[in-house]
Amino acid sequence: MPTIRLQIAYHGAAYCGWQIQPRDRTVEGELTRAVTKILDADEPVKVQGASRTDSGVHALGQVAHFRHHSGRSLWDFARGLNALTADDICVVRVEEAPDEFHARHSARGKIYRYRIWNHRFVHPFLREQSWQVGQSLDLQAMREGAALLVGEHDFRGFRAADCESETTVRRMDRVEVSRSGAMVEVVVQGEAFLKYMVRVMVGTLVDVGAGRIPVGQVGEAVGSGDRQQAGQTAPARGLTLEEVFYPGFPWVGEAPRLGAPTLPVG
Repeated sequence: MPTIRLQIAYHGAAYCGWQIQPRDRTVEGELTRAVTKILDADEPVKVQGASRTDSGVHALGQVAHFRHHSGRSLWDFARGLNALTADDICVVRVEEAPDEFHARHSARGKIYRYRIWNHRFVHPFLREQSWQVGQSLDLQAMREGAALLVGEHDFRGFRAADCESETTVRRMDRVEVSRSGAMVEVVVQGEAFLKYMVRVMVGTLVDVGAGRIPVGQVGEAVGSGDRQQAGQTAPARGLTLEEVFYPGFPWVGEAPRLGAPTLPVG
């Protein structure tokens, strides 16, 4: 059975996260419905995602895979998936992957970007894709706090109360804070993440930047694993999954993707 790999972008505001749920609308649920219809399958076709993004979180580079046994071409999937899903989901690339590829287990790293609109007033075009923080932020203090999160640590103090991960040790390769005008961005790159982990990290750095907690407390939160030492949980709407890394399974060839010269019109 061929393995089909997808790269997916979506605006997460209308979805209760990635993972399929019995009653709520999710990205995985919409893609499962679409794939099942394209294949005219009697049973739902499992679409396995790389990351279980939370309700309201967005993606530019989510990756998923499914397996099928049909005569459908890659272009059939590219056209069909985009036709059968709403405009806030776009399958931007489709290709056949090796049989051993798995969107979640084969991944070796992810990049998340969190956007903070650091302005007194809400921006109408950014309100669903950023966290509006009116208080002035000390970027140098935020950067010092971010440096304490880089490396391999036990992040049990930076996760949701209902996180079910068996191990809480994670390695962060990069935690960077930058500003362009009123927009502050936090970019986090790591092997894997706990539930709400990036959002707790960002909320903690904002609390540092706002002077509500000292820089040193970030290190204390990491060392103690005490959730009370860390800061608030940032809202989901500012978070975007930008990229998932597969060193052993690179994208190859000119598979159907948005913007390719061979993209059919009409």
